[in-house]
Amino acid sequence: MTLKEKILEWLIRPERYYINRYMRFLRKEERYSFVKPCKLLAFWYRGRKNRLGSRLGFIISAGCFEDGLQLEHFGSVIVNPRARIGRNCKIHGNCCIGSDGGYPDYSPVIGDNVDIGQGAQILGGIRIADNVRIGAGAVVVKDVLEPGVTVVGVPGRIIEKRSE
Repeated sequence: MTLKEKILEWLIRPERYYINRYMRFLRKEERYSFVKPCKLLAFWYRGRKNRLGSRLGFIISAGCFEDGLQLEHFGSVIVNPRARIGRNCKIHGNCCIGSDGGYPDYSPVIGDNVDIGQGAQILGGIRIADNVRIGAGAVVVKDVLEPGVTVVGVPGRIIEKRSE
């Protein structure tokens, strides 16, 4: 991105500007919480992230995602702090990744390169394999252990396997 594009983005402030800003605060909080611990800076960036997140609808704790997280739209993205999500996860708006409300509080473990569609819910102590696409509005409550498949419906079921 050129300097001209950055200045134009700062002046216009489209949706992507605020999402990128949220992601910077999330990664800074993770850095100062885990990589280079500094309680004051971690607290500072957590506050900035949470204030912006409340405007955008994001509730994401530090340490849940590996590198490459992509938030495609703002609006109600809720992730349980105990969930673990792999690299290059793409999340569209209005998604929930969390426990099923039972005791003990088990949360999902999601692999790399997973695309989670608009309004999808991933609930309970389940495992999702790598390269899985979860369709819009799907409610996944069972393990998806086969990589490269598409899951849709309520409850989520596999409908196709992609050839890689």
